Amino acid sequence: MRRHVTIVVATVLIAAPCAAGNRNYIQVPSGAQVETERECSACHEFIPPQEEPMQEWRDILQNLPHHMGEDATLPESERSDIEAYLVAHASDGPTYREPAR
Repeated sequence: MRRHVTIVVATVLIAAPCAAGNRNYIQVPSGAQVETERECSACHEFIPPQEEPMQEWRDILQNLPHHMGEDATLPESERSDIEAYLVAHASDGPTYREPAR
């Protein structure tokens, strides 16, 4: 029993820094994709997240009061959900995968 506990503790101690050090991890709230597509396509054609790099999405979502000549301000909780989704799936984002050819 003691050997089993030692192995489990050692595994956790080895794995924890790896998970903590993963700076590319972005937590995307459940429903953020649907929320993003609904909000963005309400005013213009939906642009898939992989069309822009992470920083471009961040800049867009930080400047919603002047978005495409309109005030597209959103409640902060909704804005942050949308930003998380777009950044995670951006062309240089952590979850982006090249389309299969």
